[in-house]
Amino acid sequence: MKITIDNKVLEAEEGKTILEIAKNNGIDIPTLCFLEGFEPYGGCLLCVVEVENIPRLVPACGTKVMNGMVIHTNTPKVRGARKLCLELLLSAHWGDCLSPCKMNCPAGIDVEGYIRLIREGNYEASYHLIMENLPFPSSVGRVCPAFCEENCRRNLKGGSLAIRELKRFVGDWGLRNAECGMRNAELNGKKIGVVGGGPAGLACAYYLAKEGYSITIFEKDEKLGGMMRYGIPEYRLPKDILDAEIEKIIKLGVEVKTNAKIKKDEISNLNFDAIFIAIGCQKDIKLGIAGEDLSHVISGIKLLRDVAYGKKPDLGKNVCVIGGGNTAIDCARTSLRLGADRVSILYRRGRDEMPASKKEIKEAEEEGVKIEFLVAPNRVFEDSIECIRMELGEPDSSGRRKPIPISGSEFKIKTDTIITAIGQRVSESYNIGGNVFAGGDCVSGPATVVEAIASGKKGATSIMNYLNGKGGKEKKEYNCVREGISPEDIITEEQIRYKTKVVSADERKKNFQEIEETMDKEDAKKESERCLKCGCEKVSDCLLRKYASIYEVNPERVSGFIEKRVVDTSKDNIKYDPNKCILCSRCIRICLEIKKLGVLGFVGRGYRTQIKGGFGAMLSETSCDGCLECVNHCPTGAMVAR
Repeated sequence: MKITIDNKVLEAEEGKTILEIAKNNGIDIPTLCFLEGFEPYGGCLLCVVEVENIPRLVPACGTKVMNGMVIHTNTPKVRGARKLCLELLLSAHWGDCLSPCKMNCPAGIDVEGYIRLIREGNYEASYHLIMENLPFPSSVGRVCPAFCEENCRRNLKGGSLAIRELKRFVGDWGLRNAECGMRNAELNGKKIGVVGGGPAGLACAYYLAKEGYSITIFEKDEKLGGMMRYGIPEYRLPKDILDAEIEKIIKLGVEVKTNAKIKKDEISNLNFDAIFIAIGCQKDIKLGIAGEDLSHVISGIKLLRDVAYGKKPDLGKNVCVIGGGNTAIDCARTSLRLGADRVSILYRRGRDEMPASKKEIKEAEEEGVKIEFLVAPNRVFEDSIECIRMELGEPDSSGRRKPIPISGSEFKIKTDTIITAIGQRVSESYNIGGNVFAGGDCVSGPATVVEAIASGKKGATSIMNYLNGKGGKEKKEYNCVREGISPEDIITEEQIRYKTKVVSADERKKNFQEIEETMDKEDAKKESERCLKCGCEKVSDCLLRKYASIYEVNPERVSGFIEKRVVDTSKDNIKYDPNKCILCSRCIRICLEIKKLGVLGFVGRGYRTQIKGGFGAMLSETSCDGCLECVNHCPTGAMVAR
């Protein structure tokens, strides 16, 4: 007989279902419950299709073909029904697709993966896994604000995992023992110019060079590194560490031209297949107050650059730093190391609103930096700065409460040097379009090193897609997140977090030597064992996630009560998480019809239905022989091998 599926006329054998004919002809109809060789179950209803002259949608797995049948598998009505089915399944799904650490890493590093490899002692594999998304593990392992740690589930028991320190450990090991990663391809004849040799530009160069592109970096300064070199003090990021990581990138065959500033009107003269602009934000923002042009008022960017070049400016004994970000903190701590006796930071909001890293704030205060909160500069004099007290009003566009001056609260602070660090901006603008791309701080505004690196990698991907004719919007993957998790949900003992070894405050402010130590192998192994392994073991091949991404689901619109269920780890080689089960019955049918054991079955009714052993028994209490057939056929991460 002949049937038509999506305007294709096909030969069909009598007695076959729509799903079987579609599969045999390479037409994908999604399904979660179908099992080859088994009678149709029809539980997920994801395989519904539209058949002409039939008023309702029909399940493709259980509908047999008829001669002349005309079938549509991808109409708006079909897609809407499938989307709703997926949303209903996910509305009761309580599990993480990706671990929170990876979800909140700007670079998308497989944190759980590289920590597992540390735990196993496989440092080389751990290093290369990090390098897939971050070619500066040693440097970033020192200066990253660790967004991952803020969201680590270990915060609920014993403090977050020391993820940044573990990255640093692997990065330092890699500098001593591993290659950066050779080219993945031969030279392809395509030439790319990178304007700016900071973290974004270097990352872009790295990922393009590995894929066979010829790269030339143009850097206006004497050395590569950008704000990693000229904006982060030596006590946080030793330049020999940075140099070693940059050298590994250059060894991939990257050509470097330093002291080479490219002006905006020179871009069109560069002979490249594509150009990546990564010039950063290196021009300071003015205070906009009277007296700020006096000679003893300097920008924080200039101070940090001068020190990076080996200069030791005389700041006097009393220094005031204006700002609340990491640059302000770095300037204050640098001032102490240059000989200042009293260093104050003036910040117009409160401690909770201060954007600087909490760790950096704490260390600055330990060293003697005084932070004046709710204080703003009003006017600069030859030997002092006039300030005004502030109070917080309603939130502004940044989401933070707006500081409002308190009338009559003016006061003066005696000072020899005033350092401004209230923000940076782009020094020169470029026209972006065609074969010219841009990334890093010059696009996003001042951000972190890890965010700049992530932007550089994204730029490399965009350039490759452009040159290979693969344009279009990148498809976003669906990720389920466990909401409402509590300490009681974490079944493990409360192990205390690794404590970073730091030089004492009195000693560290005497010079610019690095103030933190890298953990040793024993500490790294012990800390890696604290990982809760939050991510789903089947994240890469979970059918539920695959189809949720394709159909762009929004489970929140049908969300309701979620019952947290006990995870069954009683069997040595199987973990069963009923919170991720979609009741497709694959495991039940496999166990009964292939293994003839019938270990599993439905227990409960309605929303409380679960798949368990007889009378709700745990797997270890049944006749389960641990064959893993249930694991192999589970479409989600409910059944996984331990």
